[in-house]
Amino acid sequence: MIRTLSRSLREITVRAALLAVALAALAGGLPREARADASQLCRAGSNMILAPFDAFLGPFIAGKDEYYGITEIDDPNFLKAVGIVPGFILLNGLQLGGSMFREISALMELPIGMVTLFRDGAQPPLFRSQEEAWALFSEDYGKCPVRFGTSYNTINDG
Repeated sequence: MIRTLSRSLREITVRAALLAVALAALAGGLPREARADASQLCRAGSNMILAPFDAFLGPFIAGKDEYYGITEIDDPNFLKAVGIVPGFILLNGLQLGGSMFREISALMELPIGMVTLFRDGAQPPLFRSQEEAWALFSEDYGKCPVRFGTSYNTINDG
């Protein structure tokens, strides 16, 4: 008697599970407008891969920014001469710190980008200064930006 009751309970459970799967397949299979947005996930991946290049190219970018500051900003010549070495050190630190923030924001955007695959619209970037600054290479492939050699110094317009 208990064995028969156990078998019929098992059959009911299996039938209920099959019915639930069939209903879920029907509900999920109805045509509707796609809402996926992979732009944030793409931005996170791009930032994660390309941020180390910003640090690696830091001395070159710092030198370019310093040259811009020396030639374009109207400071006294004495101040420009005295500030060359400290300015280069400061700009290198700025480049290293900026690339670290870019990497951290990429790691923070990665799980959020996975969520936006299942809903409409992407969030704005967490690290906007990287998006707005000049870079040695900058190209937007659709919604996927590829930028490296980014200057995190805000005075340089490129």
